[in-house]
Parts: sequence; C-alpha cells; structure tokens
Amino acid sequence: MKKVSFIVVVMLILSLAIAGCGGSGEQAEEKPKEAVMIVEIPKGDPFIDLAYSGLEQLGKDKGVNVKIIEALDKSEHEEQIRAMAELGANPIYVLWDNLGAAVIQVAPDFPDTKFIIADAYVETDLENVKTVVVEPQEASFIAGFVAAKTSESKHVGFVGSMDTPIINRFRAGFEAGVKYADKNVKVESVYAGNANDPNKGSEIAKLIIGNGADVIMHAANKTGLGVIKACEEEEVLAIGVDEWQGKINPDVVFWSALKDIAGAIYKAGESALDGSFVPGMQVYDISTGISLYDSRDFEKLPDELQQDVLALVEELKAGKITVPTTIN
Repeated sequence: MKKVSFIVVVMLILSLAIAGCGGSGEQAEEKPKEAVMIVEIPKGDPFIDLAYSGLEQLGKDKGVNVKIIEALDKSEHEEQIRAMAELGANPIYVLWDNLGAAVIQVAPDFPDTKFIIADAYVETDLENVKTVVVEPQEASFIAGFVAAKTSESKHVGFVGSMDTPIINRFRAGFEAGVKYADKNVKVESVYAGNANDPNKGSEIAKLIIGNGADVIMHAANKTGLGVIKACEEEEVLAIGVDEWQGKINPDVVFWSALKDIAGAIYKAGESALDGSFVPGMQVYDISTGISLYDSRDFEKLPDELQQDVLALVEELKAGKITVPTTIN
C-alpha cells in the first residue's frame, strides 16, 4: 500500500507541475485549481460514484481539475490527506467517519486549505472544515411505508452494509415507516459487515426471502447490488438507495430512497471556491427541499398509495411526524 500511495503522490506532483507550466512567454500561466476526493473503498461502488459525480460536475462548471484518491489502508489516511494538502489541492473532500477523523488531525496544519467531510456526523470548531450530511431517514421512512403497503406476505427486509450511525439512520427510518403503515408487517434487518461484497448481499437477501420477505430495501453500497440481484433471481421486489436504482431493473427495483449526496458535494465545493465557505455542519433534509423519491417510481404506484405518499410527505414537512434516527 505504501508503494501505491507513493505512486499516486508522484503522479499528482507531475500533473500539478505540468498544469503549472506555461509556454515560452515571460509570465507562466496561472495553475488551474485542483480538488480531490479521498475515499476508503474503491471507485465502482454506487455511492462513491454518485458522490464523485458531484465533484466532477463542479470541475466542469468551475474549470477545476478533479481527482479521486483511494485510501484503502486506514493507517495511511492522515498521510494521504496531508500529501494532497501539501500538493495544493483545495478543497479536499473525504467520505465517512474514519477519514473525517483524520481530517481533524491534519486540517490545523493547513489553515488556507478547505476540508469537506461528507456523509459523516463529525463535529468540529476548526475554521477550515465543513461537514455535509444528507439525512437518509426521511426517504427511508417513506420507503418503509411503501414497502409495507406493497408487501403481500406482510414480511419485509432491510440489508445494511455496516453498523454505523449513517446506516442505522436508514434502518431506523425504514423500520419506522413500515410500522407507521402497518404494525402487523414483520421487518427483518441484517448487516452484511461489508460495503463491498455483492455475494454477501445476495446471500443475506436470499436468507431473508427464504424466511418469507417479498420486499427488501438495502443501504449497503456495492454489497447492495447483490441484494438486488437476489431479489431479481427470487422474483421479489427491491428498494434501492441514494440514486434511482430502477435503472438496474425497474420491474424489480420498484422504489428508491434518494439521497442527493452529489448535490451536497457540489454546493460545499462551490462555497470553497467562491469565498462563501462556512465551517461547521450543513445538514440537508426535507426542510431544505431535497427529493425523497423519484417520480418514475411514484407514477407506477396505485392511485390510492400515491395519495398516501403525498399526504405523508406533507406531514413530514409540517413536522407532524418525527422520524427516529436511532434503532429502538
């Protein structure tokens, strides 16, 4: 891993050096700005790709060079973040709690660099660190409601990647939504213990299906692709997450609990570039206008269920329903 890290750093040094070289004129061209996203699981994970798409769009719109760095070894997190800061990347994004904790250690040494921690509940008073969170429990609550109303066996399932605060919010919202719709519907929830193992996801989903579930939601990153595959093979329904996963198979993934992390990534980076950066935690939820589901899924629901979902959204907006963030 040390060798990989060294190669990554050398490549970035060369790219920055090339970007900073002008022609033969007296004054060198201004070096383009660089922004990086550091992640702890490989690119190709649906959530990682969704998050990075927000940075890619920012790069296109603002003329910023963007890169993604895979810091797969936890022992090297601080080293990777420090290396990017020394190279002049600004802003520097990281995803999740482990990398967020590393940012807190590194950021004080680079006061002119903006650090953005995404999808983690990391609080700090550092003036150059911003945390952005898109709350998942409200979209999951509606997904649970729809799952309960759709299930014929009165048994639904949830597969999470890891037992973490973020994933627990997905689960808490889903389970609460199911019980809000019908207290007699059974919810079977299992953690895979891995965010990058589709085979494990498929194995767990088939176990839940074998127990009688006919609708399964996942919040399991790449592992969740295995959940969807199992649902397809066993001819039951799946609920996707983060983005519209109906693109995989709309007949199987009939609903998706949206989480617009790409938009949050874009807005945070934009603030770092235009001077409006405000440190602290920025939370996006139903009160800030985020979308909780995709219209393509909504339009396929029976008319009565459509009206129920619309009413539920209004109750959430009005604060008449408080969705739990922890598991009972």
